[in-house]
Amino acid sequence: MWTLEKSIIIDRPVEEVYEYGSNPALWYQWYAGLSEPKNMSGEGEAGTKADFTYTMMGMHMPITVEVIENKQSGMGYSWKGEVSGSITSHQHWAYMKEGRGTKVSYTEAYEMPNSLLRKVADKLIIRKLLDNAMEQTFKNLKDVCEAKKISA
Repeated sequence: MWTLEKSIIIDRPVEEVYEYGSNPALWYQWYAGLSEPKNMSGEGEAGTKADFTYTMMGMHMPITVEVIENKQSGMGYSWKGEVSGSITSHQHWAYMKEGRGTKVSYTEAYEMPNSLLRKVADKLIIRKLLDNAMEQTFKNLKDVCEAKKISA
């Protein structure tokens, strides 16, 4: 498994960023390469499941995301989920109060599908592309949250 970690400061109250960022029905609006959800059961609480398509390097990979944890934690919030299907991963998103804004931290341990590994022989290229995609995802989340009042 590979691990990817990112964090960013967003100039918005933690409650707003968390409500928007942890809502699976809205992820496609800011998560790079992710489709709108299909077959969603639940509204984001633990046990919620939804099917998505994740696109990378022209490959459309079907995945299912299950919310394992979605709760208040200390001065912020914690979201944990498991991804299965074409990609297998465990994600943890933390939304913590940072001054008048929010620090969003992300950790993901993942395995890539053999079909993608065969397409791109150099695993370092895949890792760099995934890192770039998450960097764009974080920029998107920040831009959307800071651009206007967000509503989940």
